[in-house]
Amino acid sequence: MRTVNIKGLDISVLSLGTVQLGVNYGINNKDGKPSMEQSFGILDAAMSTGVNTLDTAAGYGDSEAVIGSWLKTVPADKRPFICTKAKHLDHTSLDTLRASLQASVDESKRRLGLSQLPLLMLHSCDEYLEDEENMKICFRELKEKGDILYSGISAYAHHDYRKIAESGFDATQIPLNIFDWRQIDNGGLQALKDSGMIVFVRSVYLQGLVFQKPEEMDPKMEFAKETLVKFRALCEKYGTDPASLALSFVLSLPGVTSLVLGAEKKEQVLQNAVTFENIRLLTKDQMDEIHENFKDTEFRVLTPSEWFNAM
Repeated sequence: MRTVNIKGLDISVLSLGTVQLGVNYGINNKDGKPSMEQSFGILDAAMSTGVNTLDTAAGYGDSEAVIGSWLKTVPADKRPFICTKAKHLDHTSLDTLRASLQASVDESKRRLGLSQLPLLMLHSCDEYLEDEENMKICFRELKEKGDILYSGISAYAHHDYRKIAESGFDATQIPLNIFDWRQIDNGGLQALKDSGMIVFVRSVYLQGLVFQKPEEMDPKMEFAKETLVKFRALCEKYGTDPASLALSFVLSLPGVTSLVLGAEKKEQVLQNAVTFENIRLLTKDQMDEIHENFKDTEFRVLTPSEWFNAM
């Protein structure tokens, strides 16, 4: 699998998201959380395809613990690069922030069975924005002590990506999909590219919405039908399938390092890898046509938390 060399790392263009290993997640997940045996199979399958990066978080239920148990079966020189995240920190003072962040780091290291976290992100950019300077101090100290190797900030589409680009942190994770042009049109993605940050992209499939057939949608999702009809028409026009078009779009954007995709089954991991190998970058004319179709997509289509509150 192709890798991107950035900040001294070779990161696979596909990263495995592991929220599904810790909690029930996704509109299309009908089987629930995988068993430990199934989770090991998913992780093994990812490594076998050349995926070398795992995305997890303290807030992903049992995900860190599952990965930690699996890592015991993997030789040290074969282990993947791991990104985890901290949240719910105490911003009362520099001392309380330092202590709560250290406690989160220590707990993640314990669950993962690691002496150093390769990449620690803040789970929400709001944590950074609440106390930028003290947060920088705390992350710098964690690096100096060897608790973490790289630093990052996970964000949502409403955040100011320019602030993240100016933070001095090493990496970011952002949501991005073919329907959502907000941070492309406002220059946010370009700012991240110009900063030299590692840019992980999640929600490429918008929690499985791209796979929904317009004619089979839940009646409460009627507001998304027009968007999906246009999407399916473009798939047909370009001679591709929903997964390939969704992936091709994001990979065609300058500045994107790696796409974070989860899976409930190892077969999904293997299929994702095959899809990646066959991806063709989109032409400028195709990107322009996609922009014209989706530049004004409704906010609630882009926001899963609004999906079943629409009526």
